[in-house]
Amino acid sequence: MNNKPAQPHWAQKIRSAIKAADGGPSENDLAEAPVLNYWRPHVARHGAPILWGIASGHPRLKGGWITTSQLVAIDVDQGWARTASRWYALGRPFSDYEAMIAEGFGIEEVPVGFVQIDLPGYLPLDDLSLLDQLLMAWRDRIRQDDTGGD
Repeated sequence: MNNKPAQPHWAQKIRSAIKAADGGPSENDLAEAPVLNYWRPHVARHGAPILWGIASGHPRLKGGWITTSQLVAIDVDQGWARTASRWYALGRPFSDYEAMIAEGFGIEEVPVGFVQIDLPGYLPLDDLSLLDQLLMAWRDRIRQDDTGGD
């Protein structure tokens, strides 16, 4: 099975984003980055991770719910994510949104996945340790494509 990207330009964009993420964002990168609130990781059927959330300050998209391009790195503790296209400053996670809705229903303990919103072609990924594993596997796949590995 050939897993090489169909669009070499996009593959190069992902490789460049990985390199940038490995160095981490500068203060300026984050100051100019769109903010993603109520973000939640998702995974596409072919294994590519993305983020979904409410963006503000995006250079091309109006505010509102968006899906990002392919996620290549995330540091929740430092409050940033890097996609193939750009840096994002991470605001509140989706679990805060779920808690706010649950509170409105008088529910004190919010079960994981309390709020389900269907994104066709994507599955939510609430376990951040699984996201880390997925990102490592995704980056390994890109490296294999670079070296011609199977």
